[in-house]
Amino acid sequence: MEQEQITIIIQDQEYKIKCDPDQVELLQKSAVYLDMKMSEVKTMSPSMAKEKIAVMSALNVVSAYLKQEEQVKEYSDACEEIDLLSESLREYGTDQ
Repeated sequence: MEQEQITIIIQDQEYKIKCDPDQVELLQKSAVYLDMKMSEVKTMSPSMAKEKIAVMSALNVVSAYLKQEEQVKEYSDACEEIDLLSESLREYGTDQ
C-alpha cells in the first residue's frame, strides 16, 4: 500500500509525515489532540521549554490512556461476571 504524506501542525511547528491512507484521519485527530494538550501545559507553565511541554503532555496523555484501559478491563471483567451469573440463572431455571 502506498503511503500518503500529510502535514500536521503542533505548537506552530509543521511536520510532514507519511502514513497509510486509512490512518490519515486518526493521525490528524491525534495531532489536534496533542496540540491541545500541549497548549494546556504551556498555559499553566508559560516559561517551560517546548521539549518539556512535549514530555509533560505525553505523560498526561499516556496517563489518561492507561486509566481508560484499566476502566475498560474492569468493565470487561464485570461483563464476564454478569454473563456467568446469567448462565447460572438460566441453568437454575431449567433444573426446576
